[in-house]
Amino acid sequence: MSHDVHTASADSLSAAKRIVATERLLALGAIVGTHGVRGLVRFRPYSDAYSLPVDRPVFLTAVPANGSEFVERDANARTITLTAVRPHGNVVLLKVAGIDSIEDATPLIGQAVALPEGALPPPAPGEFYVYQLEGLDVVTSSGDRVGTIERSFSNGASEVLVVRDGGREHLIPFIADVVRSIDVAGGRVVIELIAGLLDP
Repeated sequence: MSHDVHTASADSLSAAKRIVATERLLALGAIVGTHGVRGLVRFRPYSDAYSLPVDRPVFLTAVPANGSEFVERDANARTITLTAVRPHGNVVLLKVAGIDSIEDATPLIGQAVALPEGALPPPAPGEFYVYQLEGLDVVTSSGDRVGTIERSFSNGASEVLVVRDGGREHLIPFIADVVRSIDVAGGRVVIELIAGLLDP
């Protein structure tokens, strides 16, 4: 699960303008444990593309399922306020307002910290969030349809687009040699085929 920001040409993205559903929550990461006895929690971000807001409300909700990045806001989503955020090794330590003991913090483990999609800072001109590619059609440079982008994930070396065509799934590396152009407004990504890319 990843929420990275990528650059693209201005004409291919048109500043990645997009109408978003304000009720959809984008999960930024999950609370994976407690830290100490004063209520700090250990947070593992899904990506380093965002900064967690301090002294502004965020949502505590269920971790998205099936590799999705989003959850629908429902009655179980709880509003919390982070009063302190600091890196700690491969996690981030969070101080949540009103959580002052390990007993208070323990029930938060296993939940995601999320923001409404519409509250995300807009990408800079010529940039976009990878999640904005979800639902776009993928075609080859010769015009053959490959499928529709279902989601993305990071393999450590690059972002990977999961493209589905009926019962078939293709994993397309998000690298310059493969992804040739992106038209968010037009709903299309053009790729260059390389050896073995679409092999079963």
